[in-house]
Amino acid sequence: MERQVNYYLAFNCIFKLRSGIIASILDFFAGDAEAAWHHPERWADIAILSSRVMSDVLAQRNSIAPDKLYAAWRAYGCHLTCLGDADYPQALTSIYDPPLLLFYWGELPGEHELCLALIGSRRVTPYGCQVAEILSRDLAYQGACIVSGMARGIDTICHKAALAASGRTVAVLGSGLDVIYPRENSELYRKICESGAVISEFPLGTLAFASNFPRRNRIISGLAAGVVVIEADVHSGTMHTVNHALEQGKDVFAIPGPITSPCSRGTNKLIQECPKLVMATSAADIWGKYTDRPLRQVPQRDQVSLQAGTISAEERKILQLTLTPLQFDELAAQEQLGLSAATLAATLTMLEIRGLIKQLPGKYYQAVVKNIG
Repeated sequence: MERQVNYYLAFNCIFKLRSGIIASILDFFAGDAEAAWHHPERWADIAILSSRVMSDVLAQRNSIAPDKLYAAWRAYGCHLTCLGDADYPQALTSIYDPPLLLFYWGELPGEHELCLALIGSRRVTPYGCQVAEILSRDLAYQGACIVSGMARGIDTICHKAALAASGRTVAVLGSGLDVIYPRENSELYRKICESGAVISEFPLGTLAFASNFPRRNRIISGLAAGVVVIEADVHSGTMHTVNHALEQGKDVFAIPGPITSPCSRGTNKLIQECPKLVMATSAADIWGKYTDRPLRQVPQRDQVSLQAGTISAEERKILQLTLTPLQFDELAAQEQLGLSAATLAATLTMLEIRGLIKQLPGKYYQAVVKNIG
């Protein structure tokens, strides 16, 4: 279908119009996005919009310059796919309100690629940290693509564990593709682009407003065959994703947690009250839902001895210092390292991605490889 990208970009900026409404408007104009854009007086009748909503829509429309949006997208240089395009993720076409556009870096999930969403609390506990790392690592090592939201806590741990297992992972942002949030995940963002994909439906330049994340969550669940809830309180964004997954007919798995932990109240409640949910206590419980192939054992790094030249002198010093957990500020204060806080943060991220160090709650770091040599 012939289309004018600049007008698709413009329609995508009108947040009051869901993609289904935009699709009906475009259908009325036989797919001619330019004609549809220049006849907003027809939109109310086509989409059955109230006068109040239409007033807001027109105010937004009149502030948008399609050609400038197109120029900004071209200048940024990221990939773009539209609903109906050949490379648009097939899994999203069947959900309610599929995104009209997706901006992305990397490679989108293939039609037959098994994607599993691993989600949970930003306020991660040591238990949640350990579970997230094990599940993401084990599932990614089998070949599953790990989908999450690149938020602090469980999301970040899952992305890093998937990368450490040399697996693919997809981050779905609640901001524009050019707005990295949180900022400390800049290096992680880059690595995900290289070994998976970072995607967003939001226009370039969109900040990470809290209202964006519930909308973002339908894409996380939509991309996945199953959603794994690792830690969540009863009232949380994670539970919004679970609701989307159930509405979309996706498999939902919940990891039981300590009854004394607020971060496990949501998952434990799901196990108690949701008959469609599967309680999982291992990666095998999840993997077995999709294949008869046995779970391959992930090679253990604890026994590895790092030889000279495998890591830099600075990385070796960091690993030696973190044989027992050490807080970030304490590491940054080590004169023998001589690294700025920014350089230290980037180095720690790379060590995490390579599976040589892990981050614990409270920004503590501990070396995973014991035999540093």
